[in-house]
Amino acid sequence: MTPTKTRKTSAGRPPGSTREGTLARLLPAARLLFAEKGYAQTTFKDVGSAAGLSHAAVYSYFSSKQALYLATLEDAQAMLLPDYLQAIDTGQNLRERIAGILMASAAAHDRDSSITGFLASVPIEIRRHPELMDALSQQHNGVFSALQAMFDDARKQGEINTDANTDALISAFLGGGVGVALFQYGLLGTSLTTAMGVFVQMLEGTIFNKGNKTGNN
Repeated sequence: MTPTKTRKTSAGRPPGSTREGTLARLLPAARLLFAEKGYAQTTFKDVGSAAGLSHAAVYSYFSSKQALYLATLEDAQAMLLPDYLQAIDTGQNLRERIAGILMASAAAHDRDSSITGFLASVPIEIRRHPELMDALSQQHNGVFSALQAMFDDARKQGEINTDANTDALISAFLGGGVGVALFQYGLLGTSLTTAMGVFVQMLEGTIFNKGNKTGNN
């Protein structure tokens, strides 16, 4: 009788699972822990436990916490980038593109608020851990590149009435949107879509009632 062959799996990987399936459990768990506990306090043991994996399984995919963090960041941005690109592609002008990106971010938050918590914490973690900045500088950032192209194109089309450089425009745009999202994230369980819609109205100036004049004149 011929012995039954046993299919080999990677160390720590549950039998019958695939690499893609395992990462689909591991990266969201890491994203939530990095958002809630921070980079320094999150351990491979924490991530493995949250994802239902062994400690060894996490090490079989990522050689260091830094590698896991960078992969988590890339995964979070990949969740947003298609919607950002669609907003840029379908928007008729910079105003519409900015509104589309902000509302896409709100929709992503309402599906999974850990995306907001994690991405909002990245600048703080970079400040606390300069080695992350060194590693990030070697990675291609699809979201940043898309925003850079959007603002550069708008400047060429004469849509921007400021001498501020593109980096400053991106910082102001992301800072404003992330600020609204982070505040809503702290309120636990509330929808971001309405608040972000108000922020868009503020940016566009449509929130103000032009017929209601106040003042001494």
